Amino acid sequence: MERERAERSLSKLKAHLERSEWIREKYPSVFELAGQYAKDAGHFFKKGDYFSSFGASDYAYGLLDAVWIIERGEPPKPL
Repeated sequence: MERERAERSLSKLKAHLERSEWIREKYPSVFELAGQYAKDAGHFFKKGDYFSSFGASDYAYGLLDAVWIIERGEPPKPL
């Protein structure tokens, strides 16, 4: 169950990064950091550390969602 949850989170995060590409221009450091957390999440997943993978994904989501709220007044619609 943990593996599937982490796998779903990674898949959704990839899509979230793609639809949040607009953030890169105005907040490049935030977008880079979210991308690094996404990379870390993938690394942890490959090692079988699904708990850390899910946690790193959550950090990336939080960064992106914060910018969505600041710039657009609400988080993006769920995938």
